[in-house]
Amino acid sequence: IPQVLVHHGLFPVFPSHPRTAVSIDLLEFYHALFEHSADTVTALAGTLRTHYARCGFQTLDHKVSTLP
Repeated sequence: IPQVLVHHGLFPVFPSHPRTAVSIDLLEFYHALFEHSADTVTALAGTLRTHYARCGFQTLDHKVSTLP
């Protein structure tokens, strides 16, 4: 069952009793939030930028130049 959950984008909370699972996308978002946890606004902005970049989206700054 744990392999089926992971195949469908879910991570089992308890591999021996996979009754509860968390979205892998949510775990990746939380990891990005942890990486940018300076202050709340900056953390959220940086997290969203990192998350969207990992999903393949480009973000632009206020000068409309592509950010790395």
